[in-house]
Amino acid sequence: MIKRIILSIIIFFGLITFAQSENSWIKKKDKTEEVKKVENKSSSWIKKKKEVKENKKKLKEKIKDSKSWISKKSKDKVKDIKKKLKKHKSVNNLPKAELYFAIAIEPGENEEAQYIYGYINSDKKSEKTKKFKFKNNNFYSLNDGIAFFDDNKTTCQIDVLKGVAFNELKGKAIIKCRNKEIFAADINFENNGKYGKGYNIVFKGGRSGTLEFNNLIEKNIAKLENYKTTTSQKTLFADSSKEENDNLNLKITGKYYALLIGNSKYEKVEWSSLTSPVNDVSEIGKILKTKYNFEDVLIVKDANRNEMFEAFEKLSEMTTDVDYVLIYYAGHGDVKGNKSYWIPVDAQKASIRNWINLSDIENYLVDIPAHHLAVMVDSCYFSVSKGSNEIKKKQKNMLYQKLIKKRARIVLSSGQNEPVDDTGAGKHSIFGMSFINSLKNNKVISLRDIGNNIAYAHAGMRQQPYLHLMYNWGHNNGDFVFVSKK
Repeated sequence: MIKRIILSIIIFFGLITFAQSENSWIKKKDKTEEVKKVENKSSSWIKKKKEVKENKKKLKEKIKDSKSWISKKSKDKVKDIKKKLKKHKSVNNLPKAELYFAIAIEPGENEEAQYIYGYINSDKKSEKTKKFKFKNNNFYSLNDGIAFFDDNKTTCQIDVLKGVAFNELKGKAIIKCRNKEIFAADINFENNGKYGKGYNIVFKGGRSGTLEFNNLIEKNIAKLENYKTTTSQKTLFADSSKEENDNLNLKITGKYYALLIGNSKYEKVEWSSLTSPVNDVSEIGKILKTKYNFEDVLIVKDANRNEMFEAFEKLSEMTTDVDYVLIYYAGHGDVKGNKSYWIPVDAQKASIRNWINLSDIENYLVDIPAHHLAVMVDSCYFSVSKGSNEIKKKQKNMLYQKLIKKRARIVLSSGQNEPVDDTGAGKHSIFGMSFINSLKNNKVISLRDIGNNIAYAHAGMRQQPYLHLMYNWGHNNGDFVFVSKK
């Protein structure tokens, strides 16, 4: 399974001293998860404005920190940079390099998305650079290269600092255009430094974005195109989902309950910690509590095996056979033989003793006395037996009432027997963010409609979301319908 990316961690490079910049590597703690007021356009705007302000501050901190490690370029180096800035303005015309990168910058208010690509090489001649070994491979601490905006006009230079922290290869990146720093990010490198993904990404004006490094130019070109496709689909998805549908006159016979499990902080070094799971379940929990008719929302973060099963047992005790139950899991998943597992935060990779077999989870799910049961899974290697997912288009009010009336057992997963990505843009996974947007932009929406939105958001990506109608759990052609408060 491909490792995901670490977002929240205090970075200390064993080979390079960063004492003076330690604070810039400490992620601020999440704010309270309890939201007392229903989110509206005003509060959303205030939240976005605050995020932009924090990102601007973060960029200043990263620029200040970079002055301690970016070396002054020699005259020959400056001359070489200027020459390359003029030469390689096409992504197909980049020179041979150690690593290539692609960046997507999220659009701000009344702004277009922006894309940057380029390359870096080890700066072997700098007086500040240090040579070090990581997993029997040689690396140089300082790296630099050229960055190009996808407008064939703007050219910049990029500096990257590499080092080892907690037995992982880490990095920092700064992009400077016309002698002004405009972009900064932290990087987690994998596959012996041949692949890297950015986090804590900030761009001028307070915007965030996505960054990936690859050692093959073909992968870099594909990633850049994927960013463009994903962004256009996100825009399409956002526009099509902003449906101001009235609360339909639906008969809700039971109560809504949710169990949200997010495993991000893994205790064993063989499992990389993850960015999106805790962020996703926190945000989803807020929306379900404030906007939708959920009687209770259980949020379990960074859980071991016992805590996960205790949560299932608590959920089972709460619900009756007329209720609507949502279960959401985000975290590591793995497969052994023909069996799939969820991975608790204290599990060892060498032993499956503390792993959770999906057949054990199915036993709990079958026993939960709910009228509607929906399971959403954002993890690698999730596989269950599935049936057909066909549904006829009918008038919405009649359709939703029929779907609510009939028994439902549905699983929606971010992938099947395949690795899935941790984060898309910002702190959420594409799967999680698509679900969040579906909830925010609708007053009434079915899980199958949410599944379609998630599928659109993943178009062009390596992973393919799946929707399974679980007839062997007692599915009877119903659907899980989210109904907002009136």
